[in-house]
Parts: sequence; structure tokens; C-alpha cells
Amino acid sequence: MNIFSYESKPMQILTFLGDLIFLNFAYLLCCLPIFTIGAAQAGLYTAIKVLTDPEDDSSAMAAFFRGFTSGFGTVTVSWGIVTLVLALIAAAGYTALAYGASLWVIGIALALIALYQSLIPAFHSRFGCTIPQLLRNTFFLIMGYPLQSLLAAVLIWLPVIVFLCNAVFFMELTPIWGTLYFSTACLFAYTFLKKPFKTLIEQFNAGHPQEEAPVTESKAVFKDVPELEENND
Repeated sequence: MNIFSYESKPMQILTFLGDLIFLNFAYLLCCLPIFTIGAAQAGLYTAIKVLTDPEDDSSAMAAFFRGFTSGFGTVTVSWGIVTLVLALIAAAGYTALAYGASLWVIGIALALIALYQSLIPAFHSRFGCTIPQLLRNTFFLIMGYPLQSLLAAVLIWLPVIVFLCNAVFFMELTPIWGTLYFSTACLFAYTFLKKPFKTLIEQFNAGHPQEEAPVTESKAVFKDVPELEENND
């Protein structure tokens, strides 16, 4: 087979890599207002879902902007609420340290809120939710699958962690952050979270054999919220 053919393995790898680079640029561009970071992450997860689905030949870039647009309201507000809580805890913790508060307690509190914040866009990219549903069900996702949630969150927060530990080293890695990191991190985070979502579907369907048809992914996530709708963007 001609290696320059679109169907050849090398060209498919290069095309996939190119999509990741363009998605990374789009993500950074949409993060510029700062408060849209959550919606931009939802867009990335939506695009990665399309990019990794062999049966979906639609544009990953178009999927990114669909996910960004659909999450602009719900995700931005939810992400903003949790970010505000994170900032308040950080400010209170900084003050409390002066009075002898334990650094470990403050650090754990910040880590838990940061974990929660990072999974809001991922959940929204798979399920259409109201703001209360999104905040509640993200919490249940973390409680049910702490390891996968933690791994996904670490990937999202790694640039911030590197910057806080060594700002000079962070700047040296600018080419990586700017070209490939965020889309690749989202790719792995999506992989970590894919099985938990699938498991939730299977558990729900197994517990509801009386239903005529299998429950969709949206309905499977947490039995007390049957009105959730799967986000197919």
C-alpha cells in the first residue's frame, strides 16, 4: 500500500496527530477569556469522543465547537461556582497557615475541590444536564470511581502543578503546552473515564430488566435523575 495514501497507517497516524494539534490550538484560543476554560474542556472531550470513534467520520474540530457552544452556559456556570469555592479555600487556607493551620488539611481540601472542578466538563460532554444535575452527578462519579477520576484530574491539572513547583521548567515546556499537551491529556482522561460511564449503563440496565428497551447512557447515570439526556455532540 502506498504510504502516502490516506488509508495507510502512517497517514492515519499523522492525521490523528494533526487533529490533536489543531484541537490544542482551538482549546487555548477558547480559554483566553479564562472563565470559558470549563466550556473549552467540554469541547475537547466532545472532540476526542468523535476522534476516537471509528464509526464517526465527522469533523473533530466541528465537534469541539459544538461541545464548546453547548457547554458555554451550563459548564461555565458550574465550573465557575466550583472555581470560586476553590479560590475561597485557597485564600482562607493561606490566612489559616499564619495561625498554625495544618498544611496537609488545606492541601487535601484544595485537591478535592480541584478534582471535582476538573470532571465537570468531562461529565457534561457525555450527558446533557442542568446545573444542579451536573454538580450532583459529578460528585457521585468521583465517589464511585475515585481512581479513574483522580487520574483524569491529574492530567488536567498537571500544567498548574508544574508551574507551582518550578515556573522556569514550566516555561521551558511551553512548546509542548502550546502544541499538543492539552488535547493529548484530554485523550487519556477520556480513556480513563470511558469505562466508568459504560459500567454505569450496564449496572442500571441490569437493575431494570422490566424496561422494554435498554436505558441510554444518560439514564444510566444515577437512577434518581432519569431525565438526563445523552449529549451526542
